[in-house]
Amino acid sequence: MSSIAVDVGDLFRDHRQSLIHSIFTIVGCPQTAEDLAQEAYLKLLQTAQSQDIHFPRPFLYQIGRNLALDHLRKQQVRQAGVERDDDGEDDLLARLPAGAPTPDRQVEDQQQVALLMKALEGLSEQRRQILVMHKFHHWPYERIARHFGISRSAVEKNVQVALAHLLAAQMNGTD
Repeated sequence: MSSIAVDVGDLFRDHRQSLIHSIFTIVGCPQTAEDLAQEAYLKLLQTAQSQDIHFPRPFLYQIGRNLALDHLRKQQVRQAGVERDDDGEDDLLARLPAGAPTPDRQVEDQQQVALLMKALEGLSEQRRQILVMHKFHHWPYERIARHFGISRSAVEKNVQVALAHLLAAQMNGTD
């Protein structure tokens, strides 16, 4: 097994529950969220075998989000049935969103991820860890406070400062 596969496997094991929770917030079904998380892992693994992925964790979450949104779109189409336009022709194809982002959108997304990663590097290690625990692992403030031995309000302030830093970096990066 290649080191890429091991790294991707470790990444999935470490973030599986958080990924499932993230997908669940979109689809609202635990079984579907579990299936889509597994599918996201397989897509990441397949992609990692053919190209370098510089930021695999955000990429994994983006794959999961895209799969969840695609699932919702397909579900909406199934529920709506096939609608007919004035000529009696199927309007279904016209209503379906494109399956893949355009090359321009892919480049823009990659630039945004790179900007975010650079902004995260500008945070102190503890502040970055607090932000990741709260926003990506969904740890409550109290749990983070206990983990670091600080007050709940210190955790809240760290999250606020970190988010302000990321927002400022995004604003400066898009000028």
